[in-house]
Amino acid sequence: MSPTPAQPLAQLPVEQSLKVLVLAGNGEMNDLERRVMAPLVVQVLDQNDRPMEGAEVIFRFPIDGPSATFPGGKSSITVRTNGNGQAPAVNWMANGQVGTFQVHVNATYGNQIGEVTFPMSNVTRVADEKKNSKHEKLWSHRWFKIAVIGGAAAVIGIVILLATRGGSKSGTTVTINPGPPNVGAPH
Repeated sequence: MSPTPAQPLAQLPVEQSLKVLVLAGNGEMNDLERRVMAPLVVQVLDQNDRPMEGAEVIFRFPIDGPSATFPGGKSSITVRTNGNGQAPAVNWMANGQVGTFQVHVNATYGNQIGEVTFPMSNVTRVADEKKNSKHEKLWSHRWFKIAVIGGAAAVIGIVILLATRGGSKSGTTVTINPGPPNVGAPH
């Protein structure tokens, strides 16, 4: 008796039900001169926004133009999500061409699928943030510290002056000078 051929399992319909969120990499820049690549991480969630552990995630870079490659010169890599539904693409390198490109990510889990496409850029060098930018905090400026301390000293002097006005007239003079408060005879 010959064995009966295995019957194919019934295929489940494919559902576009996975959400693929970009946690790192969307719109980021890769520094070609210093060879510093932006991180690439996505998170896969089910239709109820729960993390999908064990989902298969494929990261794809363009084949030509500004792009990047994975080890062995490959344009794609497959990884699995962890317990938080997160999947990082690691050990990749920009191809040296300046410009913007699209990263395409597909995720599958059983019959569920999801995808996302987002831009990245290869730049000659990511600009260093200037130490003295106009977005610097006020407290970091010496003049601001002096002004705050001087203002506090003036307030203390005024409080002392007002407190001694209502009491006995002992003849004590309160002098307010710039700098630390001095109480008593003027210097």
